[in-house]
This record gives sequence, structure tokens and C-alpha cells, in this order.
Amino acid sequence: MKRYFIAMTALFSLVGCAPEEDVPGGEKLAQTASLMLGDKAVEFSSPTSISAGASEVGTEKLINYQVQLFKQNKEDKQAYLSLDNAQVTKYNETFGTSYKVLPSQYVAYNSVLPIKSGNTISEKGVLKLRVAADLEDNTPYMLALRLTSVSGAAVSSNAQTLLVRLTKVKGQINQTFVITPDEYFAIDKNSSSVDDIGNTFTLEGLINVQNFSENSGQAFISTFMGTEGGTLLRFGDTGNPSNRLQTNGAGTELAVNFAVNKWYHVALVVNGNKTIAYINGEKVDEFAKNGRLGEFYIGRSYNGDRGIAAHFSELRLWKVARSAAQIKDNMYDVATNTEGLYAYWKMNKVENNKIPDVSGNGRELILRGQKNKNGRLDITIHNESKNVKIGE
Repeated sequence: MKRYFIAMTALFSLVGCAPEEDVPGGEKLAQTASLMLGDKAVEFSSPTSISAGASEVGTEKLINYQVQLFKQNKEDKQAYLSLDNAQVTKYNETFGTSYKVLPSQYVAYNSVLPIKSGNTISEKGVLKLRVAADLEDNTPYMLALRLTSVSGAAVSSNAQTLLVRLTKVKGQINQTFVITPDEYFAIDKNSSSVDDIGNTFTLEGLINVQNFSENSGQAFISTFMGTEGGTLLRFGDTGNPSNRLQTNGAGTELAVNFAVNKWYHVALVVNGNKTIAYINGEKVDEFAKNGRLGEFYIGRSYNGDRGIAAHFSELRLWKVARSAAQIKDNMYDVATNTEGLYAYWKMNKVENNKIPDVSGNGRELILRGQKNKNGRLDITIHNESKNVKIGE
């Protein structure tokens, strides 16, 4: 599954003059009706943005709407709405855009809204947009929901059409966590132990190292994540340069020189007696070696002098061996209900001073001090100056 980010902008059509058939009774009717979002009439010039990540693929994004009358209604009325693709064409021609029409199979809505006698506002309608995996990447789509008529009332021509722009965007991460060598993450469950994960598992995540260790007394080690004495992603170690990653103990060093201030995706698959390492979605080495996870930390190994200065995003543990294709297609995001997820920390949100485990398995992260800091620490999310992009 590819990593997606859904950017959805609601646009509201300002139509210069409504066709006569859209205004039953014409201007002779004193009663008029407008399409509303909240307490505001829809307007073409007022876009509203809604976003959703790939973890929401298969779910629905909801927009509530109503129809409002100019004055109190003396009898029950009905407001009628329908999709109108011609309005998308009109928008493109007017503004020089090239939106594709959002396929109707991804759209559901209430086509009739009752307005009861004595009221000025209709019952609520719900526009449902399904976050579909098969929409084209980075391609803007648009739909138009149009208020076509209201029994016994004219439709206001400048508050008649709701346009919704839907774009599936890939690789948009702008919030991360920045860790220092004086800090590390532990799992707030089972004393940070993950020993029930088994002997087949996958570790992966995005990392941007700010600087590598210069501490010769600690073998120039900067720790990413894992278990001391078991499977551990760390830079440096005796005989290994400080900017090269050791993956699963001595003899599993990768011949890749990491640069500072640059994003990398790292994945390690341990499958029985085989260990496979991937950098940026590409296999770089394979070792005939098994692995083990137990007491699990991020940014710590052996002692408090082997921390790391880095930015983290999209850290995950799996209790399955992820395939090369699965790794490459999901480096920026993955659905939270994907089979085999053991823990998933997006590193972009804090809840109750913890990094939530969005897999739903309850393995939240807490931040602790080491070296020059002590005890439980407060977590603050970092806003990147530009979107995270592997290789930059």
C-alpha cells in the first residue's frame, strides 16, 4: 500500500446568474434558499482544507451541509440536491485549472433535505467521500454538489454549489520528533519489553541524523533503536565508522555512509536465521543471522552515553517479515490496521505526554533523560521547515 496523504479543500461556487430552471418561480418569490456549511453560505472564493493520511484509506471523510431559508417557513418544504459535473468543467474554464471529476462511486450524499414548517433551516445532510486507494497519486479531483431546487422558494444563485477538491498527495510529513543524546524513548508497557514479538519481525523508520558521535570511549556509537545484546540499529562501534549503520550485532555493518541533515528510511527484516537490510526502500545487504528483541529503546543502548542527535518519523515494529515491495511502497505512511503491526509511532502527535501507538496495541512511548538529564521528560513535537523527503 502506498503512502498517501489526502488534501481535501471545500470550494464553494459563486455563480453569476442561476439558470432559470434552478430558480423555481424566479425572483417573484420572496422566499429564497441558500446552501450552508455551518453558519456560512457556500462561497466560491472561500476554500476550506481537510487532510487525511494513508492510514485512513478505506474510510470516509464527512462534510455536513444544510439549506437555509431567508425567512420562517409556514409549511413543510423539501430541498433537492444532486451532483453536477458540469460545474467542475465551469470551474476549470473560469480559473484555468484542470481538476478531474471525482468518480461518483466514491461519493454519497443526502439528495433531499426536509425543512419543517416553522423552521428556517433544513435537517442536516452528510456528504461522504471515501478515501480510495486507487485514486491517482498527486492528482487533483473535484466534485460539485448543487442545490437544484426548493419547493416554494427560489434558490440563491450565489450560494448554490458546493465544490470539493480532493487530492491524494504522497509523502507529506512536516511534523517530527527531534531527540538529543540526553534523551531516549521507552515503551510505557511491560517495562519496555517486546520479547513476545517472536523471532520473525521488522523494524523500520525515517531518520535524519544531526551529528554522529565523537565519543571514542563509547566506540563512536549513536543508537537508533532496538535491544542491547540483540537486534539493534546503531551507528558506529569498534572498527565501524561513526556514520555507518550496524544492524544486528557485530558483522552486520552496512557499507553505506550516512550524511548528516539528510532523511533516510531504514528497515531491517529478521526472518528466522536471515537478516535483510533496506535503505530508502532498496535492499543493501543480507546476513545469515537470527535476531532477538527484548528490552526495547529508541535512542539508547548499553548506557546513557550512546544516545543520538536526530529527527525521527514513522517508526514501526512488525511481528512479521515485511516484503521488499511492502517496505518500498509504505515508507512515508501505512494503514494502521495492516496485518502484523506490533507498534506504530508516527512521531507527530503527543497525547498525555506520550507518543501514541496508532496501531491500537497500547505501546505508547515515554521520553526519559540520560547522561545530562534525568527522569521523565516533556515531549514536544517539531515542525519541519519543509516536508520530509527521503534523500533530502
